[in-house]
Amino acid sequence: MSLLRVGVDEAGRGPLAGPVVSCALWLPRRPGFRVRDSKKTPPRQRQEIFQWLRQYALFAVALSREGEIDELNILKATFLAFERAISGLLKKAPQLSTAEFVIDGPCFRTSLPVRIRCEKGADARVLEVSCASIVAKVARDHCMELAHCVWPEWDFARHKGYPTARHRELLQRREASLFHRKSYRPCHRRQIGEYAQRADG
Repeated sequence: MSLLRVGVDEAGRGPLAGPVVSCALWLPRRPGFRVRDSKKTPPRQRQEIFQWLRQYALFAVALSREGEIDELNILKATFLAFERAISGLLKKAPQLSTAEFVIDGPCFRTSLPVRIRCEKGADARVLEVSCASIVAKVARDHCMELAHCVWPEWDFARHKGYPTARHRELLQRREASLFHRKSYRPCHRRQIGEYAQRADG
């Protein structure tokens, strides 16, 4: 009997705004096409793969919000999102409690009674992790597009919260929104004030 395998990955560790989103995913059947990790997959192709995964894969998506990131730090918040996604998947499919959960990254600490294997670069080598990265990225992008509807002045739909030149320029001009990670230096109110003074000077 082959070992069941679940892939776990996240999207959103690097941005200045929005949640970190994780996905735990199991493939009852393999796709008939190549899946690469989300960073190497164009947006349109990510959407196409996501639609296939919605139909044929079993997954759970979870997140840690920006307030949790500020309180815990990004690593602990990512671990929390992983735990939530794994727990969500086990509620859908209790039989996966015997599976090996492959985490993209060098470490993961959890009290969940599951078998964990951490592998740096797993999103490029383990199919289930590559698929989980696609789902996490699509889900997070959707969150940022919803945020754009609330704060259109921040242009979240375009930069998705990442520290692009456009996003940093906006942070120099105005106070961070409720969706920003206040513990991140470019979003800190005092630091924004310093940027503004330099711009005025």
